[in-house]
Amino acid sequence: MEFVLLSDAEFETFAKGHPQGSFIQSMDLTRFQRARGQEVELFGVAKGGSLIAAGKLVYTSNRIGYKVADCAKGPLMDYSDAAAVRFVVEQLKKHAASKKAAELRISPNVKYVARDEDGAEHPEMEDNRPLLKELEGLGFKHQGFDMNFANINWMFIKTLDGIADAEELIMGMNYRTRKAIRKAEKNGVYLEQATLETLDDFYNALKTAGDEKGFTYREREYYEQLLRNTSDEFTKLMMAKINIPEYRASITERLEAESKTLADLKREVEETGSKKKANRVKVVQDLVDSYERSLNDIERFPDSVGVATVAAIHFACSGDELTCVIGGTVQDYIYFNGATSLYWGMMLHALNNGYSRYNFYGTFGIQGQDESGHGGYEFKKGFGGEVVQLIGDFVAPVSPVKYTAYRVARKLAGAAQTVLGNLREPAKLPVIGKFLRKN
Repeated sequence: MEFVLLSDAEFETFAKGHPQGSFIQSMDLTRFQRARGQEVELFGVAKGGSLIAAGKLVYTSNRIGYKVADCAKGPLMDYSDAAAVRFVVEQLKKHAASKKAAELRISPNVKYVARDEDGAEHPEMEDNRPLLKELEGLGFKHQGFDMNFANINWMFIKTLDGIADAEELIMGMNYRTRKAIRKAEKNGVYLEQATLETLDDFYNALKTAGDEKGFTYREREYYEQLLRNTSDEFTKLMMAKINIPEYRASITERLEAESKTLADLKREVEETGSKKKANRVKVVQDLVDSYERSLNDIERFPDSVGVATVAAIHFACSGDELTCVIGGTVQDYIYFNGATSLYWGMMLHALNNGYSRYNFYGTFGIQGQDESGHGGYEFKKGFGGEVVQLIGDFVAPVSPVKYTAYRVARKLAGAAQTVLGNLREPAKLPVIGKFLRKN
């Protein structure tokens, strides 16, 4: 086996077809990171003239020069081959040390143990717990199983293999989700992919949703650079929109039509006493009531609003997988089911363009309804799929002296901040707590 640095073309060919491939380990993201000035290397391991492993290393340094080599969602390789795993790890450590890194991080894109849609374990299907022990035996320290918001390790994934068409796809979802999809379509919600010219529409909706729901989003420049340095297929900044005047006119027209039908039916029932017509009256009355509620719900949106962006989500398409990276619905427009429309529309895109997995990405609140994030998890479950728990992050020192000194310094700094916090008046303690959690 031989450790080698790869050309862009060599890495892209290997990563695109690999079952562990993801948008993190992709050539598109590599180009983007280089454009942002990040230090990136592509490596591989060859055996008998063929690549058996590959990955992307990203180097970062903090203000005091502590350098980390990170192979997020990689390396891409067969982890059942113990000899190959040992060789790749040893070579990565040596290479990271030669680049003056203090530590090496890896996070294999493999399941810890198979789970179903409710998060229940099914080790008889897939169980990679021995790999955790193997990597620990090679000098890595596992970083635990808690939700990692920087390098997502809990997600929800729907497999699309074997689904023939849109009808089969939607019938694999629960009733509530199907109803929301069809309601949004009927109401005229449509999808639009953001360009450089329309980026403000996307970003303003993303920022509003993030501020309302408390999730962290990137600065506008980040998304602008994504659009400039990646392909239209890789980066999909998608918006769900609705034309308020057209929606109001459509609902009004339907209300008038059904109101007329209702009046005619009531008259016929009075004249004939028909039970069939009486049953029909109940159905049409429900429609009339629904349209009246819809008009009441949008009273706060005058026609001058024009076209509203009701939801915005960043999707990434790479290899065999389409991933929902981050996004959400603007609370004022939640009635229009914008996120549902985006998930459905992009799931159709995945189905029609040969992607075998639709990854809802970061998912938490799996254990119970009292947990934060449980509502989002239940929302994703409505589309069908399974909980995927990855094996997690691993850290190994490649410069033991720097590695140990840095951790001792951090521990001392944390203790000093705690003492400082205890000396402050109680009213300021929550602020200090927030600062410590961020750092």
